[in-house]
Amino acid sequence: MYFPQARWLGLLGAILTTVDAVEVDLVFPRNESYSPADWFPIVFAVQNPQSAELLNLYISYDIRKSNDINDQITLTQDLRWVNWSGSADPYLAYQYVRNRITTGPWFEALAYKYGGGVFNHHSSGLQFFTIDDIPPKEVDLVAATANATCPGDRNAIAIDVTNITMQSPPEVNTAGRDTCVVTGNSTASTTRPSLDPCRVAIDEDSAASMASAHHTQLCDGLNPPDDCPKEENAAQQSAVLGISCFLAALGVAGVALL
Repeated sequence: MYFPQARWLGLLGAILTTVDAVEVDLVFPRNESYSPADWFPIVFAVQNPQSAELLNLYISYDIRKSNDINDQITLTQDLRWVNWSGSADPYLAYQYVRNRITTGPWFEALAYKYGGGVFNHHSSGLQFFTIDDIPPKEVDLVAATANATCPGDRNAIAIDVTNITMQSPPEVNTAGRDTCVVTGNSTASTTRPSLDPCRVAIDEDSAASMASAHHTQLCDGLNPPDDCPKEENAAQQSAVLGISCFLAALGVAGVALL
């Protein structure tokens, strides 16, 4: 029997089985004061990422200076094509903002979007923080996230993901897929714990990995820092790679260049 889409979804809603909740959190900054930094990190976390595969997660946010509405930065985190099945839990998504977040009060306006298969869902949040060098408090992601509670911060959303998927036209699916996941009513869930983005702590290995990846990105840019590997080494590596590719094109395998 055929039902119009809206009615069919209504019937489906009566038999939904919630498997788990995917939580998306703003981990850093918190509602605190920090010293000015050449590169200021913005860090989000996705908890239970293995259930996020078909959610088409997308985060956009504006960072604005409270006393100067013209001083604004708009950034995005597009997570629609992340390999969730192979990611750590929590999955950390981050960006570094250069020389823009100066001394003064700031707030971050967030917009979360997910779905995009048949329907889009939106949620929003707001985070205040201050840049001040008296007293100095250098940005330290490990120390900043060590406190597991922060009652004033509620910048998180939870999405109840079911074990039901449905077909969606790729032309209207925001990730170009032909499948989307059915989500439950997160406000009606009684088993999911209260939202608390500060449950996520960034350990030393994660912080070092983010810093290393950022440094590598800078070294690959047009104006690399002074502590990047020397250009001679990069040139030698490029030459070796070129010779290896040439030999591979000729069908030569197992060649070691000494």
